[in-house]
Amino acid sequence: MEIHTNVSSVRTWWVWERVVLGVWMLTTLVLTRSYAGNLVSLLAVRYIPMPIQSLRDVVDHPIIFLVQEGTNQAYTIQTAKSGVFRDISDLQKKGRFQTFGVSELDKNLDVKVRRGDHTLINVETVAKIMMAQDFSATGRCDFYLAREEFITSMSAMTGPKDSSFINAFSRRIMAVREAGLYDYWLNSYTPNITSCLNPPTTMAVKSSFAVSNIWGTLVVYVAGLAVSFLLFCFELIYSHLRQCVRDEECDAVVERNSMTYKTTETSHVRP
Repeated sequence: MEIHTNVSSVRTWWVWERVVLGVWMLTTLVLTRSYAGNLVSLLAVRYIPMPIQSLRDVVDHPIIFLVQEGTNQAYTIQTAKSGVFRDISDLQKKGRFQTFGVSELDKNLDVKVRRGDHTLINVETVAKIMMAQDFSATGRCDFYLAREEFITSMSAMTGPKDSSFINAFSRRIMAVREAGLYDYWLNSYTPNITSCLNPPTTMAVKSSFAVSNIWGTLVVYVAGLAVSFLLFCFELIYSHLRQCVRDEECDAVVERNSMTYKTTETSHVRP
């Protein structure tokens, strides 16, 4: 009598499976730490956008350009034949170039420019005075000066032609300017004129967190749980199907061995 049996070997862990598990755990750790650090920095520090720093930025940005009519700046832009000034002048066809009277200067600054969809061009001294006055009234720096300077203009005193006082006035004005008295008088005349010249680009947030601040974290957490649950269900189904296949194979082996056993036993029976 011969009995044929099949011995199933237990599946062991291979080296590459351990390597995959280690790499997966390390990747998960790095991604988790990186996301946590970025989330804390994003919630703790708020960046203040300053998109307009040059005339080219005005052309590329969907912002409306304001200039006071009858000024040297308006004349230079409207009569330009080429270059960036011509590009700004062409914005008038798109409704993004507007002029205003001198009586509307404060209103445009307080309403349109403060709203964030308008930018205003003016003499640097006048712009600093307006920003200083707004800071004195509100205690905030809601406006900033662009880094680029353009359309240089000169200020002068007029006098009679061929007058002997002209040379004397020129020397005195030059001495006052070189000594820095003009800037000193301007700063003394206008309080807080330097408060908003170098505004911070970041601001620390000290307010408490709300649900709206961490909704992204909750979405990622719920999505991770959902994906994990689906994978867990898939593993259960796959394991069950695999076990069923193994059971069918085992039944087939047992049945085949049983038939072999009977055949062998029959062949050994002697009459």
